[in-house]
Amino acid sequence: MNSPDNTPTSEQIAIFQALDEIDKDPCIGRLTKEEKDFFFDHFFSNEAKMERLQRIRQRKQALEQQLAKVAAMEKQLLENLQE
Repeated sequence: MNSPDNTPTSEQIAIFQALDEIDKDPCIGRLTKEEKDFFFDHFFSNEAKMERLQRIRQRKQALEQQLAKVAAMEKQLLENLQE
């Protein structure tokens, strides 16, 4: 009898990475935006705020790179269709 392969797929790894990133956010929970803003402003240190800002900037950069790739793919497809 073969043992099952428990190696995660690339899709599962991507999901786990996204969940890990969400868990790093100090403002996760069932609070309203106003409550999150209040608690974040009053209870988190400037270092925590800077770390969150850095994570947001990294995420933004990754999304911009992904958008550039998708835009290039779109451009290439449009050029191929017009030929």
